[in-house]
Amino acid sequence: MVTMASEAVDEIIAVAVWLRASDIHFDPVADHLAIRFRIHGKLIDADAVSHVARIIPRQVVGRLKVLARLSLTERRRPQDGQVRLETPHGAVDVRVATMPTVRGERVVARLLPADTEWRTVASLGLEPAQLHELRKTAAMGGMILIAGRVGVGKSTTLHAILAERSQAGDSVLTIEDPVERKIDAYSQVEVDERVGLTFAEGLRNALRQDPDVLMVGEIRDEATAQIAVRAGLIGHLMLSTIHADNAEQVVLRLLELGIDASLLASALRLVIWQTLTPILCEHCHGHGCGDCIGLGLVGRRAIFSLLRADQIVEVVDAKHGNKLRNRSLRTAQSQWHGDRRLSVYSGSGAAEREGDITVAEQAEMDRDGYGVSLGGSE
Repeated sequence: MVTMASEAVDEIIAVAVWLRASDIHFDPVADHLAIRFRIHGKLIDADAVSHVARIIPRQVVGRLKVLARLSLTERRRPQDGQVRLETPHGAVDVRVATMPTVRGERVVARLLPADTEWRTVASLGLEPAQLHELRKTAAMGGMILIAGRVGVGKSTTLHAILAERSQAGDSVLTIEDPVERKIDAYSQVEVDERVGLTFAEGLRNALRQDPDVLMVGEIRDEATAQIAVRAGLIGHLMLSTIHADNAEQVVLRLLELGIDASLLASALRLVIWQTLTPILCEHCHGHGCGDCIGLGLVGRRAIFSLLRADQIVEVVDAKHGNKLRNRSLRTAQSQWHGDRRLSVYSGSGAAEREGDITVAEQAEMDRDGYGVSLGGSE
């Protein structure tokens, strides 16, 4: 049975890498596991897009835990681990996370191809004016926050900025949970709450390490937010991510975490909000065909909206004057130029195209969750 579980894990991961899946879900159902792949943001039954069997033995969970160096005897608490595996389609870093449920342990494996390089800042898809603003702000220091929902590529944007600052000769120190990929160009610290090394504690001690650039993986609480703002005030380039539905919400959330308004207005120099939009298959126009394995999609693109320092001050002032308006992202973008078409980068396996996506109105964004509308190319 161990051999069967090992072979099943090897096959499932190899197929997922071949399909360019970002995650594999192993869900306990009755006496077996249901397998689903997340491909281009969609969660698809594995047997619908591959030859992977519908019924997979539960011993697969044990095999995954062994690979990720997790405890086999601990089944009542969540666990998290990592492993690098070789597949016929290339090496892949696999982050294994378990969660106890009433039907048994649920496992999600996140896949990151080991040979994939981080994007450069220039390749992210920012418009020229946006790219100029980002580089200008990064060179001056202060706090830059990358905002968006889960899985929209915030880490990709972060590491692109870090790589560019490292190449410019800056000393870069990161605090991550977990460190998904080790990078020689800068120092990385992994959060370990079991020994008291939280984001806040790591950041507090990182200030004594004489870095030019600090990155904390995520602002989750008031303590981390307070220290991050202080770092941005004393000359460091301070980078982090935060979950938010739009750029203005980032400012409001920090105020709600107890950050002093005047300090926030001084420290926070730029908010980059990003989301992903699907790239429709050009052969079937989204209906599903053999070329797109029936998904109707061939990838996803990122689109960006920037909230500059002067706009951040406006939001802070409006909040304290109780005059905050629910401005749309179109308003936040309007100061760039009249044409708000965005150059965006392609998802895996898709060719780049420009000029066929425009920023949507807030109501459309709330309805669709993508924040874009498709327009004709110029």
